[in-house]
Amino acid sequence: MATLTTIEWTEATWNPVTGCTKVSQGCKHCYAERMAKRLLAMGTERYRNGFQPTLQDDLIELPKFWKKPRVIFVNSMSDLFQDAVPEDFIRRVFATMVACPQHTFQILTKRSERLRAIAPALPWAQNIWIGVSVEDSRVAGRIKDLVTVPAHVRFLSCEPLLGPLLQLDLNGIDIVGFCCNC
Repeated sequence: MATLTTIEWTEATWNPVTGCTKVSQGCKHCYAERMAKRLLAMGTERYRNGFQPTLQDDLIELPKFWKKPRVIFVNSMSDLFQDAVPEDFIRRVFATMVACPQHTFQILTKRSERLRAIAPALPWAQNIWIGVSVEDSRVAGRIKDLVTVPAHVRFLSCEPLLGPLLQLDLNGIDIVGFCCNC
């Protein structure tokens, strides 16, 4: 489902995938996992599987119905590039984003290796931004994967900040964000 949000760097969320698996220390206190538990307890159908990765096929074309331009965080409750999401499904999500040039789509992933592998086969329209989470120097290699992606805007989300980020090579990175109230 899509929702207007209070996240300061975006206007709305769109979750064609819900649920995720942990890949690094940055996942230890995942806000989306906590939220999914609450939504499951409330009987929200989209979270019937709890935080297990679940494709929400009926939501893929939802942004096509939004006429007013929005900045949209794609999969705020998941990671589009996790292994549980088939490449064909990812291509369908991208087709929707390309078909909606009035919106700006922000995708954030911790799965930079899969992103790098799939990126050449995806249509990187100007309205599709891609970012990686970099929570400490141990995962700074995600930046090298990110700069290979032919997106028009590449960004880092340095949160939850768990340790130092020393001497990052930011060539090819357009935006760096830090969470101040995590």
